[in-house]
Amino acid sequence: MSIDMAAGPVEVRIIRRRRWGAWLLGAVVLLAIAIIVVAGARARIIDVDVFFHYLTSGEILLGAWSAILVGTVSMAVALTGGLVAALMRLSGNPILSSVSATYVYFFRGTPMLIQILFWYNAFPTMFPYLHIAIPFTDIVVVSERMPLVITPFVAAVAGLGLAEGAYMSEIIRGGILAVDKGQQAAARALGMTQSQIYGRVVIPQAARIIIPATGNQYIMLLKSTSLASVIGFLELLRITQGIYSANFRVVELLAVAAFWYLAMAAIVTAIQTLLEKVFPVR
Repeated sequence: MSIDMAAGPVEVRIIRRRRWGAWLLGAVVLLAIAIIVVAGARARIIDVDVFFHYLTSGEILLGAWSAILVGTVSMAVALTGGLVAALMRLSGNPILSSVSATYVYFFRGTPMLIQILFWYNAFPTMFPYLHIAIPFTDIVVVSERMPLVITPFVAAVAGLGLAEGAYMSEIIRGGILAVDKGQQAAARALGMTQSQIYGRVVIPQAARIIIPATGNQYIMLLKSTSLASVIGFLELLRITQGIYSANFRVVELLAVAAFWYLAMAAIVTAIQTLLEKVFPVR
C-alpha cells in the first residue's frame, strides 16, 4: 500500500467518548436533591421568613464570630504544637520521639468533647491555683484561682487546639518526609546547621505540601467548635439552641447555623485554593 504524500493533510475527525455513567449519576443526584427539597416545601418544615429574620441577627453573627475566633486560635495552637511534636518525632532522640508518639496517640485517640470537658472541669480541680513568680524576687506575675483562669474560651482552645495538634503533627511530619533527602545533604555540604536546614530548606517546602490537608483540618476545627457549647461557651450552636429553646423554631434556627457553618467552610476553601495556586508544590 502506497501513501500519496502530495495529497496534503487529511482532516481527522475527533470523536469524544461519551461518559454516560457520569451523566446518569449526576441526574440521580439532582433527582434526589429535588425530591428532598419538594418534600420539605410540602411539609412546610421551614418558615422562610423566620429563617431570614435570624440569618443576620446580632446574636447569630456574634456566635459565628465566636466560632471563627475559637477555631482560628485553636488552629494556631495546633500548628505550633504539631510542628514541635513533628520535629521531636524526627529528631532521632528516643526520649523526644517517644514523648511525641505518646502525645499523638493520646490526643488523637480520645474524643475532643472529653478533652474539652477535662480542661473545664478536671484541670481546675487538680490545680486550684495558678501562681507564677520570678525566682529569687518578690515579683508575682500571676496569682489567681484556676477556675477564673480556665474560662470556657480557654478550655475550648486548649481542648480543640491540643487535639488538633496531634493530627497536624502527623500531617507536618508527612510533609517533612516528602522533601527530598538530597536537598538536606546538599545544604549540609554547604555548611548549614540542622536548624538552618529545617528553617530555610525543609519547612518552606513542606509547608507547600501540607496546605491542602491543613485547610481540611481547619474546616473540621471550625465545625468542631460546636462542641464548646457543652461547657457554656457562647458560640454559634449554643446561641442557636438558646433562641430555639425560647421560640421553638428548631428547624429554622438549625438551618441558620448550618448556613453559617457552610459559609465559613466556603471562605476557608477559597483561601486554601488561592494558597495552592500561589504556593504550588511543583
